[in-house]
Amino acid sequence: MTSLKRQLASLHEELVTYIQLESPSTRIWDAEKTNLEDARFNELALAAARLQYETNGAFKTWLDQTGNKPSDWTHWHQIPGIPTQAFKTFDWTCLDPASREHVFYSSGTTSSQSSRHWHSAQSLHLYEASLVAWANCHRPWIHCREPGTEWLFLSPPPREVPHSSLVHMFATMASHQSEQVQSHFLGRLGKQGSWELPMQEVVNKLRALDRPTHLFATAFMWVQLLDYIKQSSNHLRLPLGSTVFETGGYKGQSRELSREAFDGLMKDALGISPECILREYGMSELSSQAYPTHQREGEEPTRPGPFVFPPWARHRILDPETGRQVAQGEIGMLQIVDLANLWSGLSVLTEDLVRENGQGFYWVGRATGSELRGCSLTSDNF
Repeated sequence: MTSLKRQLASLHEELVTYIQLESPSTRIWDAEKTNLEDARFNELALAAARLQYETNGAFKTWLDQTGNKPSDWTHWHQIPGIPTQAFKTFDWTCLDPASREHVFYSSGTTSSQSSRHWHSAQSLHLYEASLVAWANCHRPWIHCREPGTEWLFLSPPPREVPHSSLVHMFATMASHQSEQVQSHFLGRLGKQGSWELPMQEVVNKLRALDRPTHLFATAFMWVQLLDYIKQSSNHLRLPLGSTVFETGGYKGQSRELSREAFDGLMKDALGISPECILREYGMSELSSQAYPTHQREGEEPTRPGPFVFPPWARHRILDPETGRQVAQGEIGMLQIVDLANLWSGLSVLTEDLVRENGQGFYWVGRATGSELRGCSLTSDNF
């Protein structure tokens, strides 16, 4: 093993130890008590980014061409955000080809070409450590430790979609629960590669539930199911204490709904109130996810707060024209620095427009072509 690989492996172990994956089923992350101090986060982020410069060929080439020297960086704000487009064009990874044992592809909304996020067994371990530790801080996991709880995933099972980071996330969540938790994947992969639900079978399954259940699905799968329930007059009420998980956007696969319209349809079709809906922000290019602040352990369910990342990830919101950080309350493009992305790209510039609120961010929409062209940090620089 080369000196650089040893340094990456050492930093990897340090991060895994910090995240404390060893006993996720019995220990809940206390973000307030164990939050990385800014100085420590800065130290780790700079160390990781400099190692990526030496081991990620695409990253090194880009920085050399733009004259951006990692040796000049003194703060993580100086680490440039890599546009998600780069994950479509290049193998944006520190892993050598022989170590690339698994890959996640993005579902994408604007291009037929998918992002590629390569993983080894080691990088997947870090990904799962981050996923489980932060998920264990939020509903429904913090309320599902009673025997007999059931989890239903409205997606194909992992064996049918092995390159879906979302389904891998679902399976990882399920595998880290107690033995009393039963989980089932109710979706299937269609002939054209689309995700499908056997609608009436799912409705019959939901109608037969007699205990609190947690249901997980993408926004577009939820809309298809809720529309079916409404059109077929199959309205039902899930058992008290049930929650639903919504993520992934609409991907052009269903009509889009505002949050208020979605919540109203969920209430009408399944009897689920807005405070029992858990939303998540994640993407295949990242290894960490963001959850609303109102759904942490010990807090009463309320209307959604801003999305927040775990202590080992930070965000910035940038003006598309200047690349500068916007003020609180303003809208800009979301940049994420994720320490769990140690083996790929630490700093990712998304195409999502969000509004800063001081604690976290609210998702607003996707950037348009003009906004992407206006941002000096987009893929045009490649």
